[in-house]
Amino acid sequence: MNNNHFSNNMHRRIAAIGDSHSLRCFENHTRIADSKAYLGHNKLDGKTAYKLKDHDKRVRKIINPIKDKHLVFSFGEVDIRIHIQLKHLQTGLPVETLIKNTAVRYTDYVAQLRGEGFEIHVFNVIPTGDFTGTAFENWRNNLSYPFITSYRERQSFTIKLNDEYRENCRIKRIPFIDIYDHLVDGSGKRKTELIYDFSHLNAKTADLLLTHYNFEEESLSQCLETV
Repeated sequence: MNNNHFSNNMHRRIAAIGDSHSLRCFENHTRIADSKAYLGHNKLDGKTAYKLKDHDKRVRKIINPIKDKHLVFSFGEVDIRIHIQLKHLQTGLPVETLIKNTAVRYTDYVAQLRGEGFEIHVFNVIPTGDFTGTAFENWRNNLSYPFITSYRERQSFTIKLNDEYRENCRIKRIPFIDIYDHLVDGSGKRKTELIYDFSHLNAKTADLLLTHYNFEEESLSQCLETV
């Protein structure tokens, strides 16, 4: 990687860490650098919120060199799209239980890292895509797992998981970036101007985050509440 490019990214005060949505929502942004900007590729692509702690060594390799920054953690869409419904069918556990377990396990891990001094902010789960079109069909044909969750189910699961994130973050004093309502239109679908492809939002998402969320204020408020 070009050393000047790396140096420019190191001067940014905010870094996004996550699955592929982290990359698409924050790539090539002037104020937020996604983890690919530091590593050359996304080492957490496809990782779920539920199992993020299992990839602790990989996570730390990313966040240790940028511990001085505000870190945006973006995980959960993969859980919604694939794992929750699949686990429900495999185990018989209610969807609501699986969603709660995902939120608890994820935020417990984030709280652990914050306790070590990492200034992590949990980003709400990205609104689900429509998953239609030629690009989607090509993607689905190469999957090694069943794609069985309908749009309505994914939309419902997303809202429920965000609710659980919000409550867990409140209890554990984790700053929660809750801009979901700014990412969807009146019908609850992704805003057209934010769509990157059948699944992802584009980097205009980062502009909305900066418009509706103040990193310094949120960090300070959580610190004051723990005093």
